Amino acid sequence: MARGAAIDRWNRALVTGASSGIGEAFARLLAAQSTDLVVVARDEARLATLAAELEQGHGVAVEVLVADLADRSTLRTVADRLQSTTSPIDLLINNAGFGFSGDFIDLDPDLETSVVDVNVSAMHRLAHAAGTAMSARQRGGIINVSSVAGFGPSPKAATYAATKAFVTSFSEALHMELGPLGVVVTCLCPGLTRTEFQQRANASTDAAPATLWQSADTVAEVGLRGLAAGKAVVVPGAHNKVFRVALKVSPSGLVRRAADAMARANGR
Repeated sequence: MARGAAIDRWNRALVTGASSGIGEAFARLLAAQSTDLVVVARDEARLATLAAELEQGHGVAVEVLVADLADRSTLRTVADRLQSTTSPIDLLINNAGFGFSGDFIDLDPDLETSVVDVNVSAMHRLAHAAGTAMSARQRGGIINVSSVAGFGPSPKAATYAATKAFVTSFSEALHMELGPLGVVVTCLCPGLTRTEFQQRANASTDAAPATLWQSADTVAEVGLRGLAAGKAVVVPGAHNKVFRVALKVSPSGLVRRAADAMARANGR
């Protein structure tokens, strides 16, 4: 397969963080396209409900894989599934991730470490498992879900933003490395998205105008289109694209001051 070759039909996708939000949206969109699924999350009841609904509604096969990606033993189980030659996976949606809001020194260091474990270490391990298996078959796709938060410093969400900066940089490098081997890697960088993320992160949702928010369905759809087009980085929403460009052309000192002002205005 040529470098960056587009694929718009997937046989079987593994989706992490599939029990809610963007991960669930990916699962629903893929099922509607007749893609069999392996859905991964910690919440077994939610996964089972989702699996039954998708199987009945779309006639696809849905495997439920309960895993805490911060736990290395269950992470290994997911990695092994990605490398299995039985019912092989040809699309990985590396979506699972979370973060906390607050001053870094006031946050629980064990919880902050778990953010790194899931957002960076688990994503990294699963990308390796998928990349090696897919490149051997010279066919596959990986979407690593990052965030516009990774484009610059984010006071009051320092760890989360730093993990997403890693995801973006790592994904762009993999896009170049794995492209010639038949594997398309796309980094999806959404902005404010209406999911359970803000509630879990203890972050305010009141300060940002409604026009800046996107639905999980929209974000997932843009991600799949970007992957099909062979893009390295996909940023949903015109306002998020402008934000990315503004950060690139602005002096770093100005970016830091603006980030600090935004954090204060949002009450973080």
